[in-house]
Amino acid sequence: IKPFRNAVTIYLLLPIRDFYLWLPWSVVIGVPAALGWYLGGWRLTWVPVLLFGFLMVSGFWTPLMLTIYLVTSCAILCTLIGIPLGIWAAKNVAASRVILTLCDLLQTFPSFIYLIPVIMLFQTSDVSNVLAMLCYATVPAVRYTYLGLMRVPSTVVDAAIACGATPRQRLFRVELPLAFPEILLGINQTIMMALAMVAITALIGSRDLGQEIYKALPGADTGRGLLAGLGIAFIGIVADRLISAWAKKRKAALGLV
Repeated sequence: IKPFRNAVTIYLLLPIRDFYLWLPWSVVIGVPAALGWYLGGWRLTWVPVLLFGFLMVSGFWTPLMLTIYLVTSCAILCTLIGIPLGIWAAKNVAASRVILTLCDLLQTFPSFIYLIPVIMLFQTSDVSNVLAMLCYATVPAVRYTYLGLMRVPSTVVDAAIACGATPRQRLFRVELPLAFPEILLGINQTIMMALAMVAITALIGSRDLGQEIYKALPGADTGRGLLAGLGIAFIGIVADRLISAWAKKRKAALGLV
């Protein structure tokens, strides 16, 4: 396990972390602002500008970037794992029983329980943080993909079959595009659950906003803890507004609203 942990840390996580820390503030704020303008107009543009700008002038920029690094790494892995599992569950009744039961099991455990096995196997490292968040946050990606595919109208599927579409063509050209808005909501919830784990993974040595909260507790440093908590909330607000606007835009394009 140690060579695997070292390889993932050195060749995958550390380059991603260094890339996020290298990014200038103008890019970190400007890209979400541009996406906000494209997806929702000027009102959405100002959300990342004001929220991330506040954290920058408050002196929490580095913990903010470390938090975004962990959450985005987790969200990418959750998406790569959760969407295929959701597709498999939607297409196979036997697999759906096993996968959905496993999802129920993962949601039943308290969030801090996931720290125990990752510490035992990977000690305190970024790999442990990402894996703990991964176990907790993959469930929405699986469930929303499954529900999105199951809610595709049968008449649309029958029309695709009547036109001679193969199962692969139906999946990628008919079903997944129609389920895409709901899949986006699943990714949104995955990000929210990953953010919820930020304060928990601080217990195993992360250096993000969760660690700032943890440092503020012994000295009752209310200001520091409040700003760190607001930082986590701000990341969630920006992600939620952008992804929800994207899902709404896709629904309008598909004639679902």
